[in-house]
Amino acid sequence: MNKKVIIDVGLTEERVAITEDGRLVEIHIERIEDDKIVGNIYKGKVINVLPGIEAAFVDIGIERNVFLHIDSTPNAEDSEKVKDAQISTNHPPTVDKIKVGQEIIVQVVKEAITPKGARVTTNIGLPGRYLVLMPNNVSIGISHRVEDEKERERLKKILQQTKPKDVGLIIRTAGWGKELEDFLPDLDFLIRLWNKIKKRAKKVKAPMLLHEDLTLTYRIIRDLFTEEIDEILINSKTEYKNILKFLKTLSLSNLEPRVSFYNDEKTIFEEYGIEKEINKALQKKVWLKCGGYLIFDQAEALTVIDVNTGKFVGKKDMRRTILKTNLQAVEEIGLQLRLRDIGGVIIVDLIDMENQEDRKKVVKKLEESLKKDKTKTNIIQNSELGLVELTRKRSRRDLENMLRTSCPYCSGTGRVLSAETVSNMVLRKLEKLCKTSRAEAVLLGVHPKVEETLSGTKMLLVKQLEKNCRKTIFIKASKNIHIERIEVVAVGRLKEVKKIKRMFA
Repeated sequence: MNKKVIIDVGLTEERVAITEDGRLVEIHIERIEDDKIVGNIYKGKVINVLPGIEAAFVDIGIERNVFLHIDSTPNAEDSEKVKDAQISTNHPPTVDKIKVGQEIIVQVVKEAITPKGARVTTNIGLPGRYLVLMPNNVSIGISHRVEDEKERERLKKILQQTKPKDVGLIIRTAGWGKELEDFLPDLDFLIRLWNKIKKRAKKVKAPMLLHEDLTLTYRIIRDLFTEEIDEILINSKTEYKNILKFLKTLSLSNLEPRVSFYNDEKTIFEEYGIEKEINKALQKKVWLKCGGYLIFDQAEALTVIDVNTGKFVGKKDMRRTILKTNLQAVEEIGLQLRLRDIGGVIIVDLIDMENQEDRKKVVKKLEESLKKDKTKTNIIQNSELGLVELTRKRSRRDLENMLRTSCPYCSGTGRVLSAETVSNMVLRKLEKLCKTSRAEAVLLGVHPKVEETLSGTKMLLVKQLEKNCRKTIFIKASKNIHIERIEVVAVGRLKEVKKIKRMFA
């Protein structure tokens, strides 16, 4: 598999695309105007304690107080979930010990996603190249993406040799195949960094930022740049040079030949077809190779993915047609969840399969597709109706919420009132105006489609209203008026209303 990282450094944002065999599989965006806080460590002040839900709200110096769920689970970044961790905590604060006004050190693990604020933890996790240092517990663990049991056992022995007594350690995916001497510089750096953070925490008053995580490009280099990456392309000469320096500090000079500076006339994302792929990832419909398609419907905490056969009618029997569509669908769903970074509860509505073996094949294919995702996704349930329930961790805004906002006209529903409905509203509006006003004439402005609906049999009702109320009614269309809007342009003497009608566009 040919894997590339393509970095677009712009005037106002950094965008990082990850491609596999030429296809976009991940997109990361960081903007100047956004306050990137995930991974940052703060000295915060407890503002409110809620024993009923074992939580507290903490002021860390940003616009909204952050949410702290008080538990004792070790913290590790989403990409490095722990498997078979041996947990023994250093007693993080419990509900009965945390008090209003208390100053505590917290780390942001989830950015604010409307309407919820950011989420923090007291279980600090400092990521290095190969290790995650956890100062507030003494657990050891290996990234779940290291699946080989012999390698896991070998790495656990290295952890037991290197781990200081008073801290916890997790070996990251990049640690696969590394020896003891590879981990020691990483451990030394992280311990010195934590000591620096503690020293600063003693000197300052809350709320205060104690440690800021790396910017997007350097997080990608630190977290993802392994032997699996064939090439990194970047369009900034300055950042290109800085990346080479950064690789030296990480003792990764052997990877320098894989970093290239892009300097062609065409923009880097256009050259590699990334812009088109991003636009496709914002569409509700995703076509499958067989001719079937997926429909994505996203709510605040729930995403529904509907699988359809579409143009695909198969060549032999219905069972094979359905199985082939579902197999292609789950493979594409794994990629789309990763690309769109969809989190929360996900319901996949597969095409119904009566055969139990077919269902197992589809679920197995889905599991294989999800393994490629660094954010762990759990398959909760697979019902006889073809519904598969998944949960995927959410730490940042998904692509849809990052690049789009709710439509100001439909308020995010994706639908507007029909011209037929609005035309009935026009008639009710006219009835009310005729009853409450003594004016000679009325001029209403509507959308052209509404005027078209009124020009049929409903115009007879308008004429009847004119006759009954002894008023002249004018209805004029304008493309500048939204389809749901009815504008009362003029109400008054007939001569004046006619004059306004001539000017109205």
